[in-house]
Amino acid sequence: MIPTIAFSTPMIGWIPFLQPAGSLGNLWWLLMIPLIFGISIAYRATHDASIDQFWTRVFVFVTKSTLAMGSLALVMYLFVYWIIPNLQTN
Repeated sequence: MIPTIAFSTPMIGWIPFLQPAGSLGNLWWLLMIPLIFGISIAYRATHDASIDQFWTRVFVFVTKSTLAMGSLALVMYLFVYWIIPNLQTN
């Protein structure tokens, strides 16, 4: 049995990319936002010389990264579901 959030069993050894996320269902992609937030805090903490406007730069980084990932997802969706099926082979 694969442990998931929906069952009462603990999620010991859960492999996020290979096993379903349980009750998250189709909203698993929203986990990207806290991941980007953590990455941006770590990046800004190590690359900025001063603490001035730290949080502003973090939120700008999060916004740009989230929009970039969303744009890439849209481009891949269009490529896979519209462009590839419409290619003609001779």
